Amino acid sequence: MRELLFVLFAGWVGLVIQCCILNSIFSMEIKPDLTLLVVVWTGLNGDYLSSLISVFLLGLTQDLLSGAPLGLFPSIYVAAIIFSAYVRDNFHVESLGTSLIITLLISLFCFCLVFISRWFIGQITFEPVMIKIVLIKTILTSLGLIIVKPMLDNAWKGYSRIVGAT
Repeated sequence: MRELLFVLFAGWVGLVIQCCILNSIFSMEIKPDLTLLVVVWTGLNGDYLSSLISVFLLGLTQDLLSGAPLGLFPSIYVAAIIFSAYVRDNFHVESLGTSLIITLLISLFCFCLVFISRWFIGQITFEPVMIKIVLIKTILTSLGLIIVKPMLDNAWKGYSRIVGAT
């Protein structure tokens, strides 16, 4: 339960920063997805069940804020956390470089699914520039992990000291 609250709070803070601050820095198409970074961090560090619940709720919030078809982001975020938890359980993921590679793969997968689903329902038209947008958004989101991962690690340590989580 403690981890669930932490992930939800961190994800919602990421959403607020993403919607309010990053909108003035990046264009809407290439803005980094901070919520996805929280999802990947949770998959690499968290408890499986509470991570799934919190990520699903973050996905629903993202759906409501982005105008995406209901269920798109929860299913994408659940797939992302399953993959990152699988990698955590089967490989040694301690370094930032390894986390960056995992984040790059997950981001590419997630953003391709978002653009393909929006193309199928007619929200966007497919143009060759879409490939460029997906790649730029993937790279920016992955590089965002350099800043977000240490912040989440430190926040988790402080939160754990306060509430007694291990």
